[in-house]
Amino acid sequence: MTEIIYGTVTLFALTNPLAELPFFLGATRSAPDRRPSAAVKVSVGVMAVLAAAALFGAQLLQVLGISVNAFRAAGGLVVALVGLELLRGEGSGLTSVKKLPGDPEDHLWVPLVMPLLAGPGAITAAITLSLAELDRLGSALPVQTLIGVVFASLSVLILLLTAPALVRAVSRRGIRIFERFSGLVLLAAGFEMGLHGVRSYFAP
Repeated sequence: MTEIIYGTVTLFALTNPLAELPFFLGATRSAPDRRPSAAVKVSVGVMAVLAAAALFGAQLLQVLGISVNAFRAAGGLVVALVGLELLRGEGSGLTSVKKLPGDPEDHLWVPLVMPLLAGPGAITAAITLSLAELDRLGSALPVQTLIGVVFASLSVLILLLTAPALVRAVSRRGIRIFERFSGLVLLAAGFEMGLHGVRSYFAP
């Protein structure tokens, strides 16, 4: 249970959905009645990307000839750097849909699902968490990581469904505070992942 909670919190913090609520509202401004279905599509997209990373990440590393522990060390560094960016207020949050060409609803998949929500940090974390689970439990499937992916995606769905009320209630300052707290969590989680990978890599 502890590992599931850890995975859920890490993935939720990396997707950072609260920071992207203004983008989601902008992309669905022309059809607010379709926001619930759009929220479902986005959360399912996030879940599909992260689940694919968790399921097939190990095989991809094998093909590329990258050791598990080396990737865990590098993955921890990536997560820590994302956390540092959020902590310093340099995250990808509050992206403006007005800056992007074309129909705003087209941007629900790219860039909202990828790379704003299921970005490099979240994908790397999904792979790293699944590798750690497979190594720890010796199981064929990273079940705990997949449960964490589902819970994190459901959290994204809930936030998107309540986006109008949340943006009014929280304000941009509140979003910035949440980003910085998420950054601190990710910085600690990234160091933990990275140090474990380094220790395992150099272990006799």
